[in-house]
Amino acid sequence: MKKVAILFLLLCSTGVWAQSIVSKAHAHNDYEHEKPFYEAFSLGFGSIESDVYAVNGQLLVAHDVKDLKASRTLQNLYLEPIIQVLKAGKAGNFHQFLIDCKTSSDSTLPIIIQALEPHKDLILKHKLRIVISGNRPKVADYVKYPNWITFDGRSNEPVPSFLASHVELESEAFYKFGVWSGNVPMAPALREKLQAYVDRVHAAGRKLRLWATPDTMIAYQTLLDLGVDYIGTDHLADLAGYLKASGK
Repeated sequence: MKKVAILFLLLCSTGVWAQSIVSKAHAHNDYEHEKPFYEAFSLGFGSIESDVYAVNGQLLVAHDVKDLKASRTLQNLYLEPIIQVLKAGKAGNFHQFLIDCKTSSDSTLPIIIQALEPHKDLILKHKLRIVISGNRPKVADYVKYPNWITFDGRSNEPVPSFLASHVELESEAFYKFGVWSGNVPMAPALREKLQAYVDRVHAAGRKLRLWATPDTMIAYQTLLDLGVDYIGTDHLADLAGYLKASGK
């Protein structure tokens, strides 16, 4: 906790929260960076993602099972610093925390809710969007869960109007639409297909995130032009720098 407090105070002193443009930035596999949460947060990212496994009642953070370590928990890597910035009123651009369940929703979601329950009022007060991704319950069951968590939609999952507030974000794999290196302009046919999808998601009242997109400057700009709401990256500084320079 002492380390968390020191890092938090350092971030507060840097004035990083004025970079509203970077609220479109999504830190994919954030836990693989040297300072999980803090690096993306200090750059002004609006959205941060963590993969979790339910293991013996604990939520361990890793992409693959072989990388699981008892010391790397959702609690110490993410929940503690997130609650700290919310209590201090210093969340800035950060407004979305995406939790990708690698183990079944039946085993993982109850532990997530238990961990977040004591902080639900703070989450609601600061309008922090908690998004459950990966292994999720059936759409029809979303209504059974508290209103301070939401679920990550998919293009092939119709959402009834009465459940709309439970699905504020929709995510989809870029490769479902076509192949593109991101090193040259996108082909008109692919661009048209993606634009239609973006417009459809927005018409449904949801935000859009595409994953497995090229991590290049041309890709960043193209996704911005298409109106994609969250631009994912593994190269945090590159995306943050580009968004600040673009001024969009």
